[in-house]
Amino acid sequence: MQDPGSWVIPLTNPLCADSERVGGKAMQLHALLQAEFAVPPAWVIAYQAFRSHHPDAIPARKPQAATLADDLRDSLQTIYEELSENGTHYLVVRSSALSEDGVDHSFAGQHATYYYIDADNLAKAVADCWISLWSSAAAAYRRKLQNPDTHFGMAVIVQRMVQADRSGVCFTEDPTGQHPEHMLIEATWGLGAALVDGRVAPDRYWLNRNCELSDQKIGRKRLKVAEKLKDPSGQRLEPVPAGQQSSAVLNRQEAEQIAQLAARAARLRGGPQDVEWAFAEGKLYALQTRPITALPVQVPALPIEGRWVLFKPVIENFSEPLTPISVDLFRRILPPLGRFIHGRYYLNVDAMQHMLPFHIEEADLARLLLLRGSAPQLKINWRRLPMTVALLTIGYLSMGITWYRGASVPLDRLSDFERRCDAILADENCDALSALHELFFNRHPFQPISEFAFQANMSAGRYFMLIGVLKALLKRFAPDFDQSKLAMLFVGGESTLSRQMVDAISGLADVARPDVALVDALLADEGPDPGTVVAALQPTHPFLAAFGQFMASYGHRAVREFDFISPRWREDSSAVLQMVRNYLKPDRREGVDPHSLRLATEDEMHQSIKTTWQIWLVDRLLARIRYYVTLRENTRHYHTMAFAVIREKLQRCERELIQEGRLRCTDDIFFLKWPEIAGLTVGAMDWENVESVLSQRRRQYRRQCEILPEESFNLASATRTTTLESGRYTGDCACPGVAEGIARVVLDPGLGADFEPGDILIAPYTDPAWTPLFPNAGAIVVEIGSYLSHAGTVAREYQIPCLVDVEGCTRTIRSGQKLRVNATAGWVEVIE
Repeated sequence: MQDPGSWVIPLTNPLCADSERVGGKAMQLHALLQAEFAVPPAWVIAYQAFRSHHPDAIPARKPQAATLADDLRDSLQTIYEELSENGTHYLVVRSSALSEDGVDHSFAGQHATYYYIDADNLAKAVADCWISLWSSAAAAYRRKLQNPDTHFGMAVIVQRMVQADRSGVCFTEDPTGQHPEHMLIEATWGLGAALVDGRVAPDRYWLNRNCELSDQKIGRKRLKVAEKLKDPSGQRLEPVPAGQQSSAVLNRQEAEQIAQLAARAARLRGGPQDVEWAFAEGKLYALQTRPITALPVQVPALPIEGRWVLFKPVIENFSEPLTPISVDLFRRILPPLGRFIHGRYYLNVDAMQHMLPFHIEEADLARLLLLRGSAPQLKINWRRLPMTVALLTIGYLSMGITWYRGASVPLDRLSDFERRCDAILADENCDALSALHELFFNRHPFQPISEFAFQANMSAGRYFMLIGVLKALLKRFAPDFDQSKLAMLFVGGESTLSRQMVDAISGLADVARPDVALVDALLADEGPDPGTVVAALQPTHPFLAAFGQFMASYGHRAVREFDFISPRWREDSSAVLQMVRNYLKPDRREGVDPHSLRLATEDEMHQSIKTTWQIWLVDRLLARIRYYVTLRENTRHYHTMAFAVIREKLQRCERELIQEGRLRCTDDIFFLKWPEIAGLTVGAMDWENVESVLSQRRRQYRRQCEILPEESFNLASATRTTTLESGRYTGDCACPGVAEGIARVVLDPGLGADFEPGDILIAPYTDPAWTPLFPNAGAIVVEIGSYLSHAGTVAREYQIPCLVDVEGCTRTIRSGQKLRVNATAGWVEVIE
């Protein structure tokens, strides 16, 4: 056996320049250290130690963790005493495989890293690091390489752990492609493990080639691996204080300092680099660097057979993919007209085309299914008509009762569904899957229709067909009437719950306003966050009572509320308090009176119609349209209660599994599938069975979040022209009108604290959680949406010009630019 003493090498030793001895990661760190970068002190357990402990190691056969040789254990004890300064610092153990962090492949995130290592678990961490060579993720990565069995082995880095209060990565070339000529920094609170594992949505900073900050996107950083854990052997993820979650991790100077460090590393290594960095007590450290050309190999997706088009009613509420548990549960209740692809739901175009009794071109079908533009001229396909009639007959026999009863749901009886949700939540024998079936399908079809919130919501979509009928009638009855004004009449009015929610938030501001000290604290740009301010109020303060009433009515709402991973407002009230803060700002925009404008438009329409019976018919259609608009919005309010119930059921299960040691971290359950949860619950599976799966799915989910969904697969989708001329972008009108104002790009309504009255709201999408921003907006421009979307519906309630489906608006329009929006004509332009 080789002398174990030669296995242990300080990172400063010239031998660490040999990647065949110390692996790619240690070799790169040695180069940084030699160039006088601030690299934490470290030693390397050379590849020869791995080979000695695993002499027959091959990729196809995973061994048991080795018992370290006594001499190596003695060396590790010496290393620990030196690096920890006799126990005053924790250590980190990092992989440094022979093929890791190289020019050809990086193996980024495929092997293990262990934080908070002390003397008692150092030897085990080294042995476990070796075993991570055989992890399922690393094995899948190797299978995609040309010579997967070459350079199979691992050195291990033992390093002093930087107790970072902030950390992240810097790419000297933006790998997302959003800003190809810029550098990209991702930053989060605490140690970098939460970012690497895909547990947080980090802040992003783009800097030009001169290392000057040019753009940033602040993420919602709900969790962190704390820099100073009280019990490192327990739960390592901690919630980030509410005030920090939406705060920028870096200021301009710090971001530019990181960029300069990364640019220097790129010059040193002779190519673009991915640099891991950390701040601790104000000092910037370089933790590792790898060539950016060695981005993780993406496992090629299987070819997608058939023709599929994005299901617009869901994607216009949020463009990010659903988490695995949401996909797995929803696919069990949805009809077989579509499928989930990369976490997004797509309609089966082949099935839809066979169901429609029309001759229709593929591009026209794509536009129709994407709710884009006006309906094409359709000709009956007589061969398909019998099939359509048969399908409609079957559909009516199965759903006709709900469709018929949905035409007369008493709006005030929808609260029956809330009582149903409460009963199922209280039933401890009802798991998440059973609860979803109970709430979606109910016990039998003759239950009160008010308990079928999902079906009533779907049946309300018929108002779009009624709009088509109304337009056709008006074209005949009143050919001179400007139909672009009709949008002003398609509203639900005061009975719409989303509007009542806005009024309730405005009411919270009114309750707070007499307390000058509270208002000053909520509006302050520095000092305690709004949640801390409210928590410090006396129990008898009227604001607390009003806030409690608001949460009782609306606490089940959330951004991206279709996804079970999304925290509800009752769990995290920071978004609501930010909205209250906006309503406390002086000089709120005084908009037009929507009610008076609707009355004037309705009177103009009546005067354009010649006969009384025609007016009666048009008014009857309008009344039904308004009813279904209100029903659609109000049932959305109630069926999201069901999603909150499912989330709570999953969280209860997760807490039990964490207590039993079968799961380790909060939110892990949302990255499992139901059979895996069931297996963990009955003890058929354990943490070891799901650890690598969770890590792989989290990283994949974060990658998918950064990619806009494909509108279609294997389909000639309608081509679009986004830019008419320099600075002008086109979209579809959801509410007519013209406005000028300052652009405010808001990616999360809880992060819209800088939104000022009269600003032009630029959003990627909207759902009801965005509603409180609408009344103060001068106009609304949305990247993904349609006339039927939430953005259009609420904009019509407040008579705010609204343009939807404006491709790329959140990426190309910058906050602070002056815009002119002509929603009637379908365009927005930058004028300053």
